[in-house]
Amino acid sequence: MYLRIDSAGDCTEMMLAIIAKGCFFVTRPKLTPDLLGAIHAHTKWRSVDWDADGRPIRQVATVKFSRGEWQKQGLSVRVVVVRSRDLDTGRRIYLWEDNDYTVQVFLTNDNYSAEEDVAQRYDKRAGIEPLIAEFKTAWGIAKVSSTNFEANFALLLLKLLTHNLLRRYVSRHMPKLQSWRALWIRRAIILVPGRLVRRSGRRLEMRMPPRPILEEMRN
Repeated sequence: MYLRIDSAGDCTEMMLAIIAKGCFFVTRPKLTPDLLGAIHAHTKWRSVDWDADGRPIRQVATVKFSRGEWQKQGLSVRVVVVRSRDLDTGRRIYLWEDNDYTVQVFLTNDNYSAEEDVAQRYDKRAGIEPLIAEFKTAWGIAKVSSTNFEANFALLLLKLLTHNLLRRYVSRHMPKLQSWRALWIRRAIILVPGRLVRRSGRRLEMRMPPRPILEEMRN
């Protein structure tokens, strides 16, 4: 059994009881100054997600940290940290002045799964939330542009239809981009500058710049 608990699960007695039952847990910790200090001092991060230019936007790590209470009661907890440049859901904490990474922290007794899998398992407790966040950031569903209910409803349906069409196109023609968020997909394959030129016979032609990264994604 795998239990997913909110920050109330950062309780030594509760975690010990779960372990005694032979179960796994993943929870959010109380972000105490000593924990944040350990995360800030950590230097070894593994990239798991990149933007359209190949720059890392999501990194993970297992940070060495143990509360004094855990040590007294013999509790071994793994501290998993995800830092990201792409804000989507959940509470984020800024720790570094020289970059725009924010962090999310998880506690678990699962010492076998990769860090990104631990974070994904926790997020499954409310799987609709990341999707709603993408609708808000990429398609602006939180914006009400009219005082007319029917008009707002129609606009919402159009935005959801656009999202579904984009995802279907990507799944069929560029399956390697399926893990990308809609904002990055739009930047990579839609928001691309082109030049409209007139060829012989007064025929118009749209010329696009080379995009080698997309050719790689199609293969």
